[in-house]
Amino acid sequence: MVKESTIRLMTRLANENQAVNLSQGFTDESAIYEMVWGGIAASLGGTQDGIDRLEGTTIKDVLDKTGGSVEDLMGMKLKDVLKTLQNPKDAYNQYCYPFGLVELRNAIAEYTQRFQGFRPDPETEITVVLGATEGLFTSLRAICSPGDEIIVMQPYHEMYPSQAEILGLEAKYITLIENKEKGTWELDYSELEGIITGKTKVLVLNTPHNPTGKVFTRDEMSAIADICKKHNIIVITDEIYEHILYDGRKHICMAAMDGMRERTFVVNAISKTGNATGWRVGWIISPQAYTTRVRALHDTMVIQSPTPLQKGVVKLLGMDDSFHKNMPNEYARKCQVLTDSIKSIGFNVTPPEGSYYLFADYTNVPALKSMTPMDAAIFLIKEVGVATVPGDNFYAIGNSGDSYLRFAFCRSIESLEEAARRFAKLR
Repeated sequence: MVKESTIRLMTRLANENQAVNLSQGFTDESAIYEMVWGGIAASLGGTQDGIDRLEGTTIKDVLDKTGGSVEDLMGMKLKDVLKTLQNPKDAYNQYCYPFGLVELRNAIAEYTQRFQGFRPDPETEITVVLGATEGLFTSLRAICSPGDEIIVMQPYHEMYPSQAEILGLEAKYITLIENKEKGTWELDYSELEGIITGKTKVLVLNTPHNPTGKVFTRDEMSAIADICKKHNIIVITDEIYEHILYDGRKHICMAAMDGMRERTFVVNAISKTGNATGWRVGWIISPQAYTTRVRALHDTMVIQSPTPLQKGVVKLLGMDDSFHKNMPNEYARKCQVLTDSIKSIGFNVTPPEGSYYLFADYTNVPALKSMTPMDAAIFLIKEVGVATVPGDNFYAIGNSGDSYLRFAFCRSIESLEEAARRFAKLR
């Protein structure tokens, strides 16, 4: 039976115990302003003409509109000032095409061309969805029928097996193994090929990877692609951390690999790139043969992603390359703060190559080493004041996760430094 998300549970426990929340992967910092402004402008402007007027509106224009004095304007609440700018005509707080605004689908196509080297057709290959979680669910349902098998790499995001269970699919597991001497997480390709049967339809691939931070190289992606082509398997890629990469690593999109465009579903969203996990705007890039089905399923389940927020995402996707290039710098700094802190109390951790998590072994932490992962996580929340996620939450078979905790370092530097001060109790 599908259970409550353990990650969300740890967030609730963090709030109840006033713990620093390093469990769930969302920040406590502001969303990207250009994107936020795009959403506000769409909601207030109502139409494209209205947005264009707002983009050029000055304080003097507001003063002229209100007909009062400067003193009157300075005394107005911001809420009332903005009300004077609201367009009485409206299109952007209403339904749009369920599969997304044409300007957003065009922006996704250009964005994909810019960063991945191929341009999906906005009319026949791109569907705007309600975040990556819905994107994965809709993709699985579009491809599979009850009784089909999917392959999931563990450790995994907990939604993968949960969604498979809801859809009546059988999840089969292969395991990434930590090579502590090399500082890498490695996949056994013979294990992957050996688990495939005549019922296998899909491989779910997350890169950059949550929770290990692994970034699959071009050679690794090519090896996986060859196996999938040989056995006629479709790949669903979860690429939500695509710009969070360290030490010059590159994100490789499976759909850009030779012979994989027609057998890859790319699932992505702005939750991490835009610092806006609550916006729920994402997309699926699907082979054209599946798009009609993808859109019908999406429409039936949720209708659409919020229209004004889609306009904001157009702004985000159009931002200069330097925005994306510089994104890892602050995360690398945060990673170092947290890594130094937990290593000082005995954790062992392979440095992440991407994403914003540490998957850390607590075998040598005196206060934790005899505990189960859940007991260790609860101890840290209640006795130390820092929330993590138990490592076995990311595994379905075997005991590989029994000595790990996952930390999210996407919080502010101030929050991470406070967590470090609390961890010092365990020295």
